[in-house]
Amino acid sequence: MNDLSLGDVDARGVQLRPDIVWFGESIPRLDTAIGWVESADVILVVGTSLHVYPAASLMNYRRSGVACHYIDPNPAHIPHDIQVLAETASVGIPISVNRICGTLQ
Repeated sequence: MNDLSLGDVDARGVQLRPDIVWFGESIPRLDTAIGWVESADVILVVGTSLHVYPAASLMNYRRSGVACHYIDPNPAHIPHDIQVLAETASVGIPISVNRICGTLQ
């Protein structure tokens, strides 16, 4: 999809917006997201304060033993077995991918 601009509207005249959830809105297809997390082999959480629920709780649906990597320049305190990288996404994602690939070989 192209970038959205103010004035880009749908057939009903409603402003188009990115496929994101704003504060106070329900999460569409939350059950689907939970299912993806439950079946994932690795979880990668990037760029979030982990203060907004229910999205912040998604990583709690991972199966026992599934690695979870959390990347944020100012990460929240995580009392779980989650690998935390206090980095930007552009730095932290390659580090996590290298760690993940190293454990899958």
